[in-house]
Amino acid sequence: MTSSTLYCRSAFAGLLSLAAVTAAHAQSVPLEDPGFTDAITEQFRTALPDEHVVVVAPQRLTIGNAGAVVSLARLWQTCHANAARCDAQATAFVAGTTKAFQEMNKPPERAQVRVALRSSATAQAYVASSRGTGLNLQVQPFVPGLVSAVMIDSPSTMRWASSHDLEALKLDPAALLELARANTHAGMQPLVSVAPPAPAGKIGAIDGADAYTASRLLFPSDWAPLAKAQGGVLIVAVPRPATILYVGDDSAETIAALRTFARERAQRAPDAIGDLLLRWTPDGWKPLP
Repeated sequence: MTSSTLYCRSAFAGLLSLAAVTAAHAQSVPLEDPGFTDAITEQFRTALPDEHVVVVAPQRLTIGNAGAVVSLARLWQTCHANAARCDAQATAFVAGTTKAFQEMNKPPERAQVRVALRSSATAQAYVASSRGTGLNLQVQPFVPGLVSAVMIDSPSTMRWASSHDLEALKLDPAALLELARANTHAGMQPLVSVAPPAPAGKIGAIDGADAYTASRLLFPSDWAPLAKAQGGVLIVAVPRPATILYVGDDSAETIAALRTFARERAQRAPDAIGDLLLRWTPDGWKPLP
């Protein structure tokens, strides 16, 4: 089994009717932890009786010997938004994630390969979960505190790529990363269409619809026109994979405001990257103290 991370992106529509039938027979899911995580864990253990399902943190599980990581954060948010539908949504989530887990060993297509920006701490946790499996996650340092990670993307899930995928695609690590970068960049709208220059003292934001918005930082040359339009000053933060914050002046007040806003966004995000600030230069991004 490939070491990976599963993220449910949307409800599995075809499973909702099953959820409606079976939820009535399931024990009600508590809305708070540890009861919430424990209840969903037991549902996964029932659905996957031959796999190890382990709680590694609140709202985070691993499944299988290779340690596929499942985040329950979005389900938890859904349950809090509509408690009456929590049991049905939980059943649908477990059924859909179980199906995705069972299909993970299918060889990936070249078009599925992407690259994502993640925190070094997150990468270290996933690397640790894959130890003993003989699989190597395809992770590269970016700047101190951040890494680029090759992902295998599909309409309902995404997972961290490993040496298993190198074998399946008959690529070496450098070629896999090159393919990931090409696919990811091709799927992005031009930066100028989503990031107008930020007025002095104001914070601009790119709030994307997927987990690859932060990957824009992996293409620093794309940011040169924005930096020029802002008088050569461009400082960014990536509190979560779908959000980039940026400013166009480097006064102490503006930098402090950006750092505070990024920290607040990261603290509210179950998929947080952090509050690290990066300054754009012609030679690439430089961490800001």
